[in-house]
Amino acid sequence: MRYFKGFIDISNERDLPVLIHIRNARAISFRQLRLLLLLEGIEKTRRSADWRVTRLQHHGLVERIEEDGFLGEPFFVITPNGLRVLESRGHSLVSLPSSAEQILHHSQVPHAIELVRIRLALAQHGILRSWLSELEVSSRNTVLPAGESKDYDAVAEIVVDGQLRAVGIEYERTPKGATRYREIRQMLDRDKTVDVALYLASDRNVLYLLADEMRTAKKRVGIALSESFRQNPLDANTLLSGEESEVVPFRMIFAVPAVRNS
Repeated sequence: MRYFKGFIDISNERDLPVLIHIRNARAISFRQLRLLLLLEGIEKTRRSADWRVTRLQHHGLVERIEEDGFLGEPFFVITPNGLRVLESRGHSLVSLPSSAEQILHHSQVPHAIELVRIRLALAQHGILRSWLSELEVSSRNTVLPAGESKDYDAVAEIVVDGQLRAVGIEYERTPKGATRYREIRQMLDRDKTVDVALYLASDRNVLYLLADEMRTAKKRVGIALSESFRQNPLDANTLLSGEESEVVPFRMIFAVPAVRNS
């Protein structure tokens, strides 16, 4: 099979997971990608991880974006050729086909990188069992009944006090308008795919805004600072949505059942 330059033999066990990680993240730093590959046992050493990613880059399946003002380090994105390889191996996503006019807008990079940080934090603390990226969530939701699912930034299955819990994760980097938050509350209240929605804020101003906007949500919503959450996920101070705005360790938000629509 021929790709962008020359011939490359794609390994289902080693190469495809790298391409899937890069595609699903939208943007992922070289350091983050190495760590994911090592944590999941896809590669055994940093050297082998570097070799594999560089090989895929050389054949035009992924693109390395050099240091910029957002990160200060290189990051990777999938290319249309990389998407075509995944599609040919049965790993297509309706949310990002190889025919897409744009794979990633530069403004999305900080948001994407922070979501990978959140994923790594959950994995490194030993509580992550599965992770669906926004691209995977939105693709899955196309086959679910209309109105019963929200396109979260990610859906994570985590172990909390011995129980497996589904958490819809939203990283709020910049504030939205009141009308948009009203629409979001309505989507959250109808959603049946997760136990809890977790909003992770970029700073305290965004956190306070979220606390006010989510106060009337019927869905159980937790709100925390993203940086604090990454340091200690289960014990991070988390604001519960509602009139009382109680602050509890994240693990405690599962103790009270979510309010459901009648």
